[in-house]
Amino acid sequence: MNRYRNFFLIAVVTGPLLVAGCLQEQTAQIPPTPTPLAGHAAIKQALGNVTGSVQSALDRLDFTISDAAGALGTTGLSGPAADAVLAKAAGSHPAVMNAITYDQDGTVLAAEPGEAKVLVGQSLIGYAIVQKAVTERETLMSELLLLAEGGDGVVIAHPVFSMDKEFAGVVSMAFSPDALVRPIADSTASGTPYSFMVAQPGGRVLYDPDPEEVARETFNETLYAEFPEILDLARNYAAHRTGYDTYSFHRTGSGEVVSKETFWDTVELHGTEWRVLVIGER
Repeated sequence: MNRYRNFFLIAVVTGPLLVAGCLQEQTAQIPPTPTPLAGHAAIKQALGNVTGSVQSALDRLDFTISDAAGALGTTGLSGPAADAVLAKAAGSHPAVMNAITYDQDGTVLAAEPGEAKVLVGQSLIGYAIVQKAVTERETLMSELLLLAEGGDGVVIAHPVFSMDKEFAGVVSMAFSPDALVRPIADSTASGTPYSFMVAQPGGRVLYDPDPEEVARETFNETLYAEFPEILDLARNYAAHRTGYDTYSFHRTGSGEVVSKETFWDTVELHGTEWRVLVIGER
């Protein structure tokens, strides 16, 4: 009888201890809530998020046009099957403006979507990227240019080789950098004191929260000439893939001049670079 009584006492005493130990073990497994970043750490994290997302978006466009080039090597550069390949590429992202094919002389053979068909039969050999694409037969990305059908866009051109490995021509995709970047930048900037800008190293603006700034040439704009620090910044990011600088300019959406700071990084596709800047007031 004593033996059973002793066992009962041990169970009563150790039972709560075992339960408490299990609870402590479960509590220890809950990861601590991370401390939100602040100051320069936060602004650089925001820059990394946008830079990574923009690079991924460019890579997806590049994969799409590469995939189209492979399909067109089988279908040929014109005809219903080629149109279907181009239509798929043209509809792959809202930023895409058109997808076309052209032969070794730069003459457009097929185009999608429907409004781009006005290009069929036109010679684009006057464009530097077309000349380079048919000569070098390598994948290229242009800087911002005025498209033949109107509007500003960037072009990714990919050579097309037949099933016999013969160079047949080029498939080209035109897209709007502003339309590509804006949803990414707006989403990241929402609820933060930061804004973003994307520019070519030569200073041409590809994206800005203020649509009026898009496509402006920094070094040729009278507005920027009134703010020499902006010209210094443009020279700085032209010369360096990453960096930090300060300057004064209008507050976004306001005429008030404020002191700002910026970090920047670079995205790249086929040797063409874009600078991605995150901007905050000091």
